[in-house]
Amino acid sequence: MKSSKNSNLIILPGNGDINKEWAEKACDFFAAHFKSVTIQYYDHWSNNAELIDIDIELKKLTNTVNTLNGDIVILAKSIGTALTMYALHSKTIDPLRISKCVFVGLPPEWARKNGFDIDGWSTAFTIPTTLIQNDNDPVAKAKDIQKEQVGGKFKSMKLIEVKGDDHVYGDFDEIKKYLLE
Repeated sequence: MKSSKNSNLIILPGNGDINKEWAEKACDFFAAHFKSVTIQYYDHWSNNAELIDIDIELKKLTNTVNTLNGDIVILAKSIGTALTMYALHSKTIDPLRISKCVFVGLPPEWARKNGFDIDGWSTAFTIPTTLIQNDNDPVAKAKDIQKEQVGGKFKSMKLIEVKGDDHVYGDFDEIKKYLLE
């Protein structure tokens, strides 16, 4: 498996503060493979809000990207996938800085229900992206994502269906195959 020692990894976790632990485990797992690894800790985790403030987190992500030298790889889970699409759609981040994305657990219905324009943000999304989705993810099954792709959404993303009936995505060996390819 090749290393991405010349690339910086940014980890964008899911919405709930339980994702802090997922992000830290991912950081530990992938640290040896990247020049740097940055976890974005969401403000709403510390102020007990239920939902991410996408505009605040967009500013933080933009600042992080602007402080890093070299190319960037993004590992995003759940709401982190929407944040990535929003950042590129809003043009606050130069798409040429991002060499690839690996998304796990895309949450389209949850995002729409909570007022995030995930469909609009994904229309011009051109970053090479692998989307890993559990076949029985309670947030969105892989077959649901496949139907959305047939309907014209998220078409630029390569969908990888894996076995799983949760929204955890803790198999970092599986993620590694796509993150380091």
